[in-house]
Amino acid sequence: MMTRFLILCMAMVAALGFAGQPAHAQVTAYAAGQGSVNSITVGVDVRASVRGRCGFATGGAPSGSIDQADFDQTGFTRDFAIQLNCSGASRIAISSANGGMAGSATGGQGYAAKAPYQVALRMVADNGTSASASCDASALASGGACSFAGVAGETKGLRLAGASTKANGSYLRVSAPAYSGADTLVAGRYSDTLSITVSVSP
Repeated sequence: MMTRFLILCMAMVAALGFAGQPAHAQVTAYAAGQGSVNSITVGVDVRASVRGRCGFATGGAPSGSIDQADFDQTGFTRDFAIQLNCSGASRIAISSANGGMAGSATGGQGYAAKAPYQVALRMVADNGTSASASCDASALASGGACSFAGVAGETKGLRLAGASTKANGSYLRVSAPAYSGADTLVAGRYSDTLSITVSVSP
């Protein structure tokens, strides 16, 4: 059997920030006989903020494919490197189109047309801190319960606490052991598509 595994990446860039407070001045003037002549005291508060930025670095989005023959007997595993360009904490999330390796043919009684596999994330920040998690592909389909399933947002996805702007060893891993399901996999091509998004996180 042959299998083709395709990964498509969509970079979602979100920003957080707070508007700077307006600058203001305090002025105190003295008239003759009431203090220091021609003395003026000025205090100026200057406030500003920098919005967080987050996305994939140029060329840093995970991409590629797996084409593994007889994966039901041999299984497969492959890592796809990730490099972020996030100035602060970030979240990354993944969705699966099929919730598993879906076959091109329809299975009958005693046969299966979808094979399970696993997806793992390991994210590393510039300061060496890291975050990792893994889920079955079935938990990454629409409505899936994986902690990093769906579309990344401020509170959704695997959270990396520190800034990440370098090639720190972050990766997405897809893997499956030899198939051991009760029903035999029907012959044909199997595939799934993963979509990966990233967002800033408070």
